[in-house]
Formats: sequence, C-alpha cells, structure tokens
Amino acid sequence: SIERARRVVPGAPVCLGARAIVIGRLLGQTLESETEVVGFEPPRLFSTRAVRGPRLNTCFTLVPCASGARVDVEVSGDVPGGVLGARLAEGFLRKELLLSLERLRAISERESRDG
Repeated sequence: SIERARRVVPGAPVCLGARAIVIGRLLGQTLESETEVVGFEPPRLFSTRAVRGPRLNTCFTLVPCASGARVDVEVSGDVPGGVLGARLAEGFLRKELLLSLERLRAISERESRDG
C-alpha cells in the first residue's frame, strides 16, 4: 500500500531516531504518515512508530532458519472506524504485507543466484 517514501532529512542515514514521510493508500484513501525508527539492529531488527498519520507501530525481525531466513512482522496501532475499521484495515494490511514480502523474497533469491 506504500506508494512512495522519503527521508525527512534527505541523505540522512537510517538509524535510531531517523524519520521518513510515507505516502500510501488504504481503503481507497491516500494517507500520509511520518514514522520514526525506534529499533535498529542490522541485519536482525527494524522497527518504527508513526508520529503523524495512522498510528501504526511495526517491527520486522529476521530469524535464521534451516531454509535460510524468516521475516517475523508485528504491526499494532489504532485505525479510524473502531472495531469495523480495525478489521477492514487488518485484512487489507495483511494482504499488502504478504505481497510486499513475496516481492522482497523474489528479489533476494534472484540476487543470491546472480551473485
């Protein structure tokens, strides 16, 4: 659902406290949010919290496993619309996240093959 993103401070490194402006679509609406990196332990952990816009917190953890690696993702926060809004957003975000992770997997596998 993310269409574009940019760092608040152009060229600044990705690190704890770094911020980005993220623009995407959710249920037909264009949404802009600002996120802050609150967890950063390369290559194992990356987490953010929204400081403006939809109040979502995300945490991506890379876990080694027998077949390579697994990405565990946790998303929490508040969305407009109460319980119904939360259920709709969860279904949409789950679908979008799975598609994004599949694209990332394909890129990673292609790069590891092509060396």
